[in-house]
Amino acid sequence: MNPDQLARVQTTYASIRERPDTLAATFYRELFAAAPEVRPLFPEDIAELRAKFVEELDEIVACVSRLPALLDRAGDLGRRHVDYGVQTSHYDLVGAALLTALATELGDDFDEETADAWTLAYNLVAETMMRGAADRP
Repeated sequence: MNPDQLARVQTTYASIRERPDTLAATFYRELFAAAPEVRPLFPEDIAELRAKFVEELDEIVACVSRLPALLDRAGDLGRRHVDYGVQTSHYDLVGAALLTALATELGDDFDEETADAWTLAYNLVAETMMRGAADRP
């Protein structure tokens, strides 16, 4: 990712950070609509999970411009998600749901450059998570 893309991810996230539960609710709605088969991987009441989603996204966006910190965090996240039943095939579903949620929340501010920046950021995180999951003892 180049500096402009890093800044775009951080700036656009900051603009929606004031309404975090809306982003999380949209994300999970999109995920479960696109892939109802993953719903059993989650608790019935996802209120706490929505809060954790936002906390993790906060941390990832905060360290997106510090590659070693991002890789450490994403690798650890991937190792933890193995226990939740996450499979490699789920990462594309999550990426699509995240991008749709961001597009919904950002509206006209989710232009092509923003979509590209978020796609690159998500792909980096997802690939590192998958590597972390594969390296898990």
